[in-house]
Amino acid sequence: MNAVQPILNFGLRRPASPALIEGARTISYGELAERIRQTASHLSALGFRPGDRIGLCLNDSPDHVIALLAAGYLGAVAVPLDWRATPAETSSFTGELDLTTVLVEPDSPALDAASVIAVDGAWRSQVAAAGPPSPIHAGGADPFVISATSGSTGRPKFTSMSHWQYYFGVVGMFELMGLTGRHRFLCNMPLYYSGGRNSCVTHLLRGDCVVLYPSLFSPQEYVEAIARHQITVAGMSPSTIRQLLAIAGETPLMPDLALLFSTGAPLYAEEKREAARRLSPHFHERYGTAETMAISTLRPTDFADRPGSVGQPHSLAEIEIVDDDDRPLPAGETGRLRFRGPGLGSPLGPAAAANFKDGWYVPGETAHLDELGYIFLQGRTSDVIMRGGAKIYPAEVEAALSEHAGVIEVAVIGVAGDGNEEIVVAFVKPRGEVTAGALLAHCRSRLSPHKAPRRFYFVDQFPRNTAGKIDKLALAASVRSTTTG
Repeated sequence: MNAVQPILNFGLRRPASPALIEGARTISYGELAERIRQTASHLSALGFRPGDRIGLCLNDSPDHVIALLAAGYLGAVAVPLDWRATPAETSSFTGELDLTTVLVEPDSPALDAASVIAVDGAWRSQVAAAGPPSPIHAGGADPFVISATSGSTGRPKFTSMSHWQYYFGVVGMFELMGLTGRHRFLCNMPLYYSGGRNSCVTHLLRGDCVVLYPSLFSPQEYVEAIARHQITVAGMSPSTIRQLLAIAGETPLMPDLALLFSTGAPLYAEEKREAARRLSPHFHERYGTAETMAISTLRPTDFADRPGSVGQPHSLAEIEIVDDDDRPLPAGETGRLRFRGPGLGSPLGPAAAANFKDGWYVPGETAHLDELGYIFLQGRTSDVIMRGGAKIYPAEVEAALSEHAGVIEVAVIGVAGDGNEEIVVAFVKPRGEVTAGALLAHCRSRLSPHKAPRRFYFVDQFPRNTAGKIDKLALAASVRSTTTG
């Protein structure tokens, strides 16, 4: 099966239904199917063949979506890249991924390691004049798309997903969303980012209407777009959830949504409750990775009893918590989380392969499961702080600090101290006047003494990576520069 086939089927059976909207432009499913075939024919005329990799350094537009799906139709492999990156950054990735050609925005600079093709008026004219395409590629176990991690622990790692792997990942997403009927999805996350791209394509594979919306906006603009486009499904990063909570009143800000989800990083327990109360009663938190797509969802019915969880996995996902020797641990014990299932991608390169072992993917998360299989994340394995021979999980300290009324957002890291010990350090975005002494006393009332931060740094904003996650490497570097500077 080719992962693009369901979209072509909608083009045949529901040709007038809207598929993509950008501004005043609407593309129906019939038009989308035709554009996919024409673009695949044009790519073939340019010399692309099944298995060839095609870089997509394009902004969040219908052209990006169509090029991705056309590559899949042809049997080529789409490699989405960050169009905001510098030419040097993009060139480093094209070399690593053996990309010889990259589709780019008009007037984009040249790349050192690959030729570029501008997706402009001339490109669109050539696509429109393309001859009949060859039959759709069989897909199956052949690669469909290459995804990059967010780079939260360093340089991004790359994973290839076949047509089958991608389709089963989408099936898991269908189950976790729990939606019936047709919907209108507001896609405001970047398409080069796996979360944004997978959400967009998943809704097209459901036959929904996807409204492409710029990723930079004010909270009020977002709420107005929800109403103007009659959106029923929306997803966003935790930072956007916090911005919306800052303008929300005591009644739901977006009451007509059938589903509002947060993805990319966990929210604090109280934030989840507040999002369900003040943003949408249908708020969910989704957990997943670039290698697996969505793994689990925490639903509104779970917020009272399990607000610290990221939910139960979908039925195709097998989850285990194991110790350092890969022995499964019982419910309640913390260890390394691992995943396997038909929607798991395949690693590219030694760095990515280090997270795959014996058919399992090990994302580098410490976690525990409860008796019903709910996942409770404790932080990155690499973030675990060793002090006095004991392990300190930053997520536990962050959760305690988040309960203080003077804390908007917090990040906890470990830095080198005396000997082999690490010091617990907290970075806090404060609400109003709050002191380090007050936060320390708060922590000591909730945590064992050795877990309380030794230092507090107050920040106006956190450094973030391209996926919107807090960049803890940058925070650690700032501590080192302060210490040595």
